[in-house]
Amino acid sequence: MANIQLSLFDQLRLAEPNLADTDVVRRLCERLLDEAGVKPPIPVALIASLRGIRDILECDQPWAGMLAPENGSLVVRVRASDGWRRQRFTVLHETGHTLLPGFAEAAQFRCNGSKTKAEELSDLAASELLLPRRFFKPDLADAGFSFDGVEDLAEIYDASIEATALRVVDLCDEPALMLSLSRRHKPTERGKEEACEPKLRLDWAHATGAWPYARRHKSVEDDSVFARAYAGELINERGGLGDLTSEDMPPLEIHARRYGSKGRVLALVRHAHERGGGDGRRR
Repeated sequence: MANIQLSLFDQLRLAEPNLADTDVVRRLCERLLDEAGVKPPIPVALIASLRGIRDILECDQPWAGMLAPENGSLVVRVRASDGWRRQRFTVLHETGHTLLPGFAEAAQFRCNGSKTKAEELSDLAASELLLPRRFFKPDLADAGFSFDGVEDLAEIYDASIEATALRVVDLCDEPALMLSLSRRHKPTERGKEEACEPKLRLDWAHATGAWPYARRHKSVEDDSVFARAYAGELINERGGLGDLTSEDMPPLEIHARRYGSKGRVLALVRHAHERGGGDGRRR
């Protein structure tokens, strides 16, 4: 019978069978950061090299990243058209694959569509490695819950605005919500674009804690905080989500800004308590 090398994921799962998959990945990432002895901004090439990745290459390809075994070692290819900070996340996503079962048996891709369990765990690994919670949580406490804070943290960690904002939601000490909206047609208007005006619509939502169902593809009113953000206003105020959720909400603290050449609106949301300052800190 051939010897089978268990992945680090399987080894830790055998040692501590009660750990959830996400906790296994977090623990492995903490070990990898300890082995590297690094601080932000994380040197992604060094982290990748500790997992046997020999080269990181920029390529013209439709997917964000690919991990493949070549000549006894591993090579990561990242999409040349992506920005540097997105590529950093992609490299660590592919590095995350090396922690999981079966990574060396076939090429792994960072896809743009729906995600498998392995893709979700590799995204988690990328976040844990690029924005380590041991550093990020105290930095978040200083930066505050706002896009001023997100932009400051993105500079410190050399990470994208989106990845940093998602990490803010995940590591916030209370329930939080992130929304992404863009001006587009809804799926039922496909083929009828010339007859229908595009509207600012919800693309996706990411939440921690209990929140009502977010209605993907739902459009917002022209006078909403999100439409005002799309027009260039920096939103830091109390308000509601309108028809974007399936239930009415109590007063919320909303921060929203427009990012990117295509005009995507990102929003950070949490429940409003005492009136906070414009920096998103509780008062």
